[in-house]
Amino acid sequence: MSDSGLIRFAGDVSIENVSVVTSKGMIQNVTNQTLAIDIYEDLFSPFMTGTITVKDSLDFVNLFPFVGEEYLNLKVYTPSFEEKNYISQQFYIFKVSDRIVLGDRTVVYNLHFISKEAIADVNKSVSKGYKGLISDIAKQIITDKEYGLESPKTVNAEVTANTTRFVSNFWSPIKNLNFITENAVSPSGAANYLFFENRSGFNFVSMDSLYAQDPYVEFVYDNYSRDIQADGRSIFNLNEDYKRITELNVPVVQDYMERIRTGSYASKIISYDTLTKKYYSKNYDMIADFSNNKHLNVNATTTKTGIRNPNALVINYPKYNNVFNDYGDVSNVKTLQKRISQLNQADTTKIEVTVLGRTDYTVGLKVYVKLNKVEPIEKEAVDSDITDKILSGYYIISAINHHINRDKHECTMELIKDSFMMNLDEAK
Repeated sequence: MSDSGLIRFAGDVSIENVSVVTSKGMIQNVTNQTLAIDIYEDLFSPFMTGTITVKDSLDFVNLFPFVGEEYLNLKVYTPSFEEKNYISQQFYIFKVSDRIVLGDRTVVYNLHFISKEAIADVNKSVSKGYKGLISDIAKQIITDKEYGLESPKTVNAEVTANTTRFVSNFWSPIKNLNFITENAVSPSGAANYLFFENRSGFNFVSMDSLYAQDPYVEFVYDNYSRDIQADGRSIFNLNEDYKRITELNVPVVQDYMERIRTGSYASKIISYDTLTKKYYSKNYDMIADFSNNKHLNVNATTTKTGIRNPNALVINYPKYNNVFNDYGDVSNVKTLQKRISQLNQADTTKIEVTVLGRTDYTVGLKVYVKLNKVEPIEKEAVDSDITDKILSGYYIISAINHHINRDKHECTMELIKDSFMMNLDEAK
């Protein structure tokens, strides 16, 4: 752990503050008692969570006491990084677990924490009408003190092309946000909006906007150790060290049956309008629509001749026309198939990597991953010959676990992508 403000090695970290604020307002610094910190972010989860492992010889459990009404002030960062890249905020401690007695005067236990907005969410059942631009409604729910999450954090709400109108039927703020997320459409026609929290704040954005980012960093899985100088001496290269994947796991490369069942490739929707007595049916085909959408890589994850039938997933879904006077249909019938397909495409290929940690890594970032083929390599082979064109490519960080202890910082990430570098129709 660095205290000098200068980075010493890849994975270096500074734990500046870990303190508990009791329900009575007493602040107790527990930085020296902290053995490990785990901070979790997930692209498909509304809040940041985590655990802190504490070695305690002062009996904090009875001193405070811990009753589930405490706050945690946390500030950790990679030395030499700008403050905007720190992990620094106040969380809510909601559970104490795994208490182990090591001796007469020492115990170890875990403190579980979550974003403060989660407490506002579980304490509210909202009965209220909303109308207007969906992105404006999202910002309102996130910040509103009476009916929302009461958040002072930065809100990144990508402007939507559509409006909606609905009544929250004693839903929580998060249920309201999930509802409008399912209905949101971008100006370019993307129906893949997500709501999540990361280190930067709350985000209401489309997957298309995540795909359009510049890649933040490159990760490589190879046998690199250190740079060697002309005189034979080895030196540290921080940039190269940070690129290296130390552990790699590939839980899903491709699951064709799952993609068919979930409507990734094709689907049929059958809808009816009880007011006008009109029947609506539409088939959706991913390949036909592929070029109309943004993607991480160039090529689809299936061939043009791959077997796909709209009847593999038939969706029965009602329209809600004129539920509100002169407002028209407030359902997402026209975009539901596209949303299902786009979100399933995003999860087509999933890999898990462990890299040396930095506090600027967060979910939603676009990264490039380079993996080599697992085969004998000839001496004259060029880089493009040995690159795994199925698993290599651009990915989105969909989940991340920052594991920080007294010695170093590691990040275990789940990376997902919706497309391949390789053109399957031209593959040998």
